[in-house]
Amino acid sequence: MYKEINKPIKVGVKFSSGKVEPVWFFWRERKHEIDEVNLYHRSFRGEAPLHHFSVTAGSDVFQLTFDGKNLKWKLDKLWVKGRQPR
Repeated sequence: MYKEINKPIKVGVKFSSGKVEPVWFFWRERKHEIDEVNLYHRSFRGEAPLHHFSVTAGSDVFQLTFDGKNLKWKLDKLWVKGRQPR
């Protein structure tokens, strides 16, 4: 079950071998430690590169997007297992 969120968030990242990888993010005044980056893909809005990450934090899966033009992060979606999303 998933829920559309579409809210700005703060994200901590690490840089390695020319790649960026999110390691935690703040949402609803809580720090979510990212256990795994499941998928990554890039798309474009006009000339702006958008970097999409599907990440696991605990038992939930989140879709995060980094806007490479405006340098802002957004939480797009939340997938939850076994309970209704908030």
